[in-house]
Amino acid sequence: MKIDQLAPVAAEVNRQLAGGVVQKVYAPTTTRAYMEFRVPGKSVTLLACSDPGAARLSAVTERPPNPPTPPTWQSVLRRELTGAKLADAEALPERKTLLLHFTKAQKFLTLVLEVTTAPALMLCAGDKVLSQSIPTRPGVRVGQVWVPLPAGEVRESKPVEFPDTPGVRPFLPLLHSIEEGNAPVEQKKWSDARRAPVLAKLKKLKRTIEKVRAEADRATQVSSLKREGELLAQNLYQLKRGQKTVTLTEYLEDGTTNEVTLALDPSRTPQQEVEHRFRQYKRLQRGAEIAGERLLKLQREAEGLEAELQKLDETPAEAPAFAVKKKPAQPEALPYREYTGHGGQRIWVGRGSTHNDSLTFHLARPHHVWFHARGVPGAHVVVPLEKNASLLPEVLLDAAHLAAHHSDARGEPRVEVSYVPAKYVHKPKDAAPGAVTYTREKTILLKLEPRRLERLLATV
Repeated sequence: MKIDQLAPVAAEVNRQLAGGVVQKVYAPTTTRAYMEFRVPGKSVTLLACSDPGAARLSAVTERPPNPPTPPTWQSVLRRELTGAKLADAEALPERKTLLLHFTKAQKFLTLVLEVTTAPALMLCAGDKVLSQSIPTRPGVRVGQVWVPLPAGEVRESKPVEFPDTPGVRPFLPLLHSIEEGNAPVEQKKWSDARRAPVLAKLKKLKRTIEKVRAEADRATQVSSLKREGELLAQNLYQLKRGQKTVTLTEYLEDGTTNEVTLALDPSRTPQQEVEHRFRQYKRLQRGAEIAGERLLKLQREAEGLEAELQKLDETPAEAPAFAVKKKPAQPEALPYREYTGHGGQRIWVGRGSTHNDSLTFHLARPHHVWFHARGVPGAHVVVPLEKNASLLPEVLLDAAHLAAHHSDARGEPRVEVSYVPAKYVHKPKDAAPGAVTYTREKTILLKLEPRRLERLLATV
């Protein structure tokens, strides 16, 4: 509501609502109060709102439902205003303030609406603040004396005229038009607020999709490694240890030939060079297949979020139940982070010392496999296998990489990692959080594979 509308609004209220009795009061948020007035022959609902950018006194045809737990100031407004009679409205344009004066059982009440960049709505008994919107003007508190805003210059306002059209309501036309002018702005604000978390999730998901797509696109590199390995195997007699490059003739399916120059590792024998190409081919092929499956899953998730956005656009947004943001109750966090290893196998990594104990001694079953970097502090890692299932070599390497990464040996090219069924891990008496002993362990000397670790870390 504009400053130059304060006087016309007060005049319209005095002309058509003076003497009206407040029958009901609703306060669904900490910045809004809906008051249902009864005047001879009709009822009307006024909205006193102190939302930033939309502070106003307006007439509404409907109000939002009350939340299950309304703000505490609703009880004060109901107790004081229900049954009160509107004496008059007073505009103070030079102080950017509108006052609604009420009487109730020889008690004088004032509803104060300050229309500034930081609006405020207060109910006062005399000059004492009984209740107020949140947020409100700094320095004003419940129980203290309300002091008006300092006076400022006010431009001369033009008289408000209403055309004689079917769309204009004959009762409180200015207050209805103020609400109709604010409704689209508020609707967009509420809609944007409702869309924001979905858009943020979709944006993050699209970044992940691009990374996984790059990993899945390694199929081209995979096929080239296989072709190089086959070409080297066919020309093994031409290779000699110590060579850095070799040029071979490749016979194509159409009968033509192609000269191919390949880089070699001088430290490898010809047979080792061929085996290296095929090992790399199989490893990258598995990684590309896993990335391809994950890419499809992520794309389906993105499609679901886009459908959710479309559904939100098709339904009108409602005013939030509370203007003051409250932290939602957070579910109790699990004591581990879950990664996805080879073949979709879950791998649990403890979050900290006390979480390590919870993971190992409360969540892990006796047949689960437990991992830890040998000789250094680090996280407990658990592979939750099905009973009687065997630990696949690729899963073993995945879990060992995570144990090394979440330890003080992070960044070392080679790390010793021990693993053992969880039933052989024990907690010594009076031991510090996370400190354990274990028996019957096996130990591997792990050579770090950066691409494997990168793939695992992207799954959390």
